[in-house]
Amino acid sequence: MNKLGLKAIWHVIQRNYMSFTHMLKISIFPNLFDPLLYLVAMGVGLGHFVGTVNGMPYLTFVTLGLVAATAMNAANAESTVNAYIMMRMDKTYYEMSTGPISLPDIIVGQALWSGIRACFFGTLFLVIAVILGTVHSWLAILIPFVLLLLGVLFGFLGLTFALLAPTRDYLNYYGMLLIQPMYMFSNTFFPTNSLAPWLQKITWFSPLTHAVALIRSLATNGIFLTGDFAWLIVVMGIFAVPPILIVEKKLNY
Repeated sequence: MNKLGLKAIWHVIQRNYMSFTHMLKISIFPNLFDPLLYLVAMGVGLGHFVGTVNGMPYLTFVTLGLVAATAMNAANAESTVNAYIMMRMDKTYYEMSTGPISLPDIIVGQALWSGIRACFFGTLFLVIAVILGTVHSWLAILIPFVLLLLGVLFGFLGLTFALLAPTRDYLNYYGMLLIQPMYMFSNTFFPTNSLAPWLQKITWFSPLTHAVALIRSLATNGIFLTGDFAWLIVVMGIFAVPPILIVEKKLNY
């Protein structure tokens, strides 16, 4: 494996940014429609009957959970379907690798861009949370950094599956069997302490669970949960290793 180059990684991010700006207007609605639908159905609709959860209005509970979930989905879309198309179909990775940019550089740049994309869409939903009056602490300004970290984490994870997938259709299994369960059972719509003990242990390993807890604490109590933040950093480091190691074997252009 070639040594990673910061300049090369930056060029990958720049390339993705230029592509993103051309598609910005048509990408905002698809990335926000799903969480907005859940917000109306769960936070507003069901929240009318639930009342409070963990000492906060259910609307606040769901809205802040969806901030993290929106970021996760944005990173997942960029690092799986979008990345697979660039890897296998459009051969964008091949074109970039013909210059002074190595395939590992591209992987790191793509993961970092997934984090930036996650931060962008997650912050857009955070603005909605502010408008709804669910943010009560000035420490909420740190939430975009949590979203960036979460996005990079899922960027590396999604790229691993994109590299391993024999065809694009196999990415559906990753979405259905891993991402969707995390979306639903990571403290997003109901507290995990209401689950069976064995399921609580499983949900603890979900990165989204820790990101949601951190975001809720920053937005409501103004408390930075160092343990959850450190756990996200460790997991990101672990998830970064596989795609960087296997990319040159899987993309033998």
